[in-house]
Amino acid sequence: MKALNAAVAALLLAAAASDAAQPQAHVPHVSAVAQSAGGTEKALLRIQDEWATARVKRDVSYLERLYARELRIQSMNGSVVERDADIANFATGALKPDYVEDEDMRVSVYGGTAIVTGIENVGGTYKGHYGKFSLRFINVFVQRDGRWQLVAHQSTLIPKK
Repeated sequence: MKALNAAVAALLLAAAASDAAQPQAHVPHVSAVAQSAGGTEKALLRIQDEWATARVKRDVSYLERLYARELRIQSMNGSVVERDADIANFATGALKPDYVEDEDMRVSVYGGTAIVTGIENVGGTYKGHYGKFSLRFINVFVQRDGRWQLVAHQSTLIPKK
């Protein structure tokens, strides 16, 4: 049971927060001046979807572009994962999500900062241990150099009923 809990916690650490994208996803450049509030929300939801796909496909180059240098992931078990450690989990194959599916997402935009909240359903393996779970998440994005970057993520495990 300890190994399964550790596997679930580790999977949450790295998989924390999204569903389909184009084969070679890119981090979209969004002009703050040209983008309407609705357009910004759509762009952020698209990024969430691309991020989900990138994690399933272990697209390290996408993660490197999306993740701000100062990204910190607050996991559901209270641990903190830094940007490079999260990317390494995917690059090495230690973390292999089979699926990452988001639902009930909401976007709030405050100028060059945005918050996306929702529920993420994840299943896959971490160091050979399979787990599946749902978590409530909050992602904080900032707009830099004409694109959105993820600067913070926090997740909480939703207990099974």
